Amino acid sequence: MSGSFLRASGTCWIASAFTTLALILLPRFIPIAPDLDSQARLAHDPVYITRVWISLVHPLIVLVGALGVLHARFRERPGSASTGVLFFSLWAFTEAIQASLTLVALNWTWRPKYLAAHDKAVRDALQVQIAGFDAVWDGLFFVLVIAFIIANLLFAVAVRGGPVLQRYVSVGFVLGAGLGIISLATSFGGGILPARVMDVLYPALQPAARFLTGLWLLRLSR
Repeated sequence: MSGSFLRASGTCWIASAFTTLALILLPRFIPIAPDLDSQARLAHDPVYITRVWISLVHPLIVLVGALGVLHARFRERPGSASTGVLFFSLWAFTEAIQASLTLVALNWTWRPKYLAAHDKAVRDALQVQIAGFDAVWDGLFFVLVIAFIIANLLFAVAVRGGPVLQRYVSVGFVLGAGLGIISLATSFGGGILPARVMDVLYPALQPAARFLTGLWLLRLSR
């Protein structure tokens, strides 16, 4: 049972490397939407909706992988491993809620109603709701990034030491925490760092770190 669970969680980490890449690369194939009408039409764009679905499933896949790290390291590092899973759970469920609200409230409800409305008062009311959603999304993002930073730091402690691959995995979690800090700075830091910093670092580091974590767990499962 132990080996089977480690294989499943390791496979989830590897899968999360590819879902991470998908979340990074798919926006390149989504039409530019500079105004409210074009943004509302994204509700019917298959690439955009596919990305929203991936953003819903992705954190749940990572959470299963995180449970594998807990399973592997609980005996040696019970405090950091178990607390790390708690913060990964907070991150995962907050991101899943964020994605589900984007899917159901924004793209299944408000945007289609906005496009179909002919009454100006109705369109104006929906415009206020759609505009206000950005603040809700940002609030959820703020919580999930903080949880993500803490979770990665705790897992870096839980995994530290051991064979070479395990030490690389620990470094990967440290880099994940660093990416979270950079994300906070670019999103809420008032221009401390340009957004393009994340555009360069995130695709270069995060998928590789998750892939290595998966390989480490698969090796442990043997």
